[in-house]
Amino acid sequence: MNRRVNNDRAHIDLSLLEVLDAVYIERNIGRAALRLDVSQPVVSSALTRLRLLLKDQLFRRRPGGVEPTELVNLIAPAIHRSLSEIHDTLQETGTFAPEQSDRTFTVSMSDSGELSFLPTLHRHLATIAPNLRLRSVKIPLGELASALETNAVNIALGQLPDMGVEFERAHLFDQDYVLVTGEHHPLAGRAVTRELLTQFEFMLVGRFPDVEQLIAEQGLTSQVRLRVAHYLAVPMILSTSNLAVWLPRSLIEPLALLGRYRASSVATLERNFSLSAVRHRRSARDPGAHWFWQQVTQLIAGHYQGRD
Repeated sequence: MNRRVNNDRAHIDLSLLEVLDAVYIERNIGRAALRLDVSQPVVSSALTRLRLLLKDQLFRRRPGGVEPTELVNLIAPAIHRSLSEIHDTLQETGTFAPEQSDRTFTVSMSDSGELSFLPTLHRHLATIAPNLRLRSVKIPLGELASALETNAVNIALGQLPDMGVEFERAHLFDQDYVLVTGEHHPLAGRAVTRELLTQFEFMLVGRFPDVEQLIAEQGLTSQVRLRVAHYLAVPMILSTSNLAVWLPRSLIEPLALLGRYRASSVATLERNFSLSAVRHRRSARDPGAHWFWQQVTQLIAGHYQGRD
């Protein structure tokens, strides 16, 4: 009996292991199906077959997804390494034709990144690779290295720390924060000085320590009247209030499509920061992933470098 079980395990279909790998990475059946570009019933059916072969539950349900059993935690890392080696070997011997590919590429970025970069990136890719699919996700910083290593994410964009020698970084551009108000704001159009700032009331968006520090250094923290989590709330609020907000300069262009606003720089209060793209170095061996890296980095850097 043991000999038969071991023989069955030795002949497990590679596609079943790919399903196990995807569910282990995503911790969610639906996201695993999206990752594999198959339906959820296909993933569920594959897991059922694996449970019979491995005599294990494999994954237990939990709020928001599934969690692996001890057996899966034991075997999944080795399975992932083996699948990655197979994938890399096949990719290295292959070619990539963007005009024919229907591959899905995933980028991790913030909501401000989506507003700033996605429209331009989508238009560009739609022209040269019309069947390509693009997916944007927001991966917590603590999980980003793992997501890049396992190919759950192809590229990460943003203000990113050094992630180690296994990762490649491309500097995209530097930018500053500008003070933005609705066009109707009573102080709109005036040259903004340190003294005039005391007459503004502010809204803060997301978590940007640089902006928090800037406001605190000027003694303006008590004038923060509103905090919101997402940039999509900003246009409506600016249009219907006398609040001001510090925004990355790259957001001014997409914001202008949603209303009429005034943006001002305060030279003595500049806070510059760098935007970068990061990928796992192994992805350079994948012709498709490398092509995508070149398209993203060159397009974004070219679009923003040299702008005022």
